[in-house]
Amino acid sequence: MSADLTAPATPATGAARYRQECTDAFAGLFDRYVGYEARKVPMTDAELREVIDACNRAVAPLGKSVSDKRWISYMDVVRWSQSARHIVDMEAFKAVCVLNCVTFVWDDMDSALHDFGLFLPQLRSVCERYYSPQDAEFAYEGARAFVTSDHMFRDSRLKTVLCGTSPEQYFRYRVTDVGVDFWMRMSYPIYRHPQLTEHAKTGLAARMTTRGLAVVNDFYSYDREHALGQVTNCFRLCDVSDEDDFRRFFGARLDDMAEDLRCIRAFDDTTRDVLLDLIHGNFVWTTRDRRYQAPVNDVNSTIQ
Repeated sequence: MSADLTAPATPATGAARYRQECTDAFAGLFDRYVGYEARKVPMTDAELREVIDACNRAVAPLGKSVSDKRWISYMDVVRWSQSARHIVDMEAFKAVCVLNCVTFVWDDMDSALHDFGLFLPQLRSVCERYYSPQDAEFAYEGARAFVTSDHMFRDSRLKTVLCGTSPEQYFRYRVTDVGVDFWMRMSYPIYRHPQLTEHAKTGLAARMTTRGLAVVNDFYSYDREHALGQVTNCFRLCDVSDEDDFRRFFGARLDDMAEDLRCIRAFDDTTRDVLLDLIHGNFVWTTRDRRYQAPVNDVNSTIQ
């Protein structure tokens, strides 16, 4: 007997069952507090090729081969999340693309199998190639701290405690773990803006954007990370299978994001735009990029 082609699809489970309503809720939040469409930073074919070639050189000591498709997926979060209207230094923008991409590779592989000491000199080399000496040191320190923290926390009890205790403890941990402090340290040279530079250097900009970035990332990553047994996801703090509990928890996280967006609007005009564009652009990338379209695919699978 032939298969019944009219049979209903298997109902979505996990966080996937809430995908449309939560996407609509995120979009409504950004419509209220941002109010304009995210813009993707344009890049020429030559600029794309330069970044991809630099990425391949940086991960070569790890013995990894990464497809252009995967590099572009990693790179697009930078293109969507940096503030296209305010970019002054395109060389610094390319540096952020490379640093972002190669640390994505580190995050997507089993770093315990590779020599940590081989990777850091490559990060320093990227910083020295694209930034002024002072900015290069600051960006490298952000990259070093991010990678070192990841290396330390991969299987630690402290990570389990911080991620499983409360949203407050979780988001404290994620300032470093989700890479927002690193992002700010490597991104401020793009804009050459005095106030933004200081907000990035003090860590305030990272703290103001962490909850928005982590909540979006955690929702769309939940099913993949749950299947892999990974603890770094705020939605582990609720019962995703219980619709009332999930919606209560999600609503509270949306309120957190609204509070942060309201406060960000009080910053100077450039810092305000850069921080809002980061949170909103990350949402646009997440909902459009192939990395989040399936629990496992060729741009999010573990790099062997």
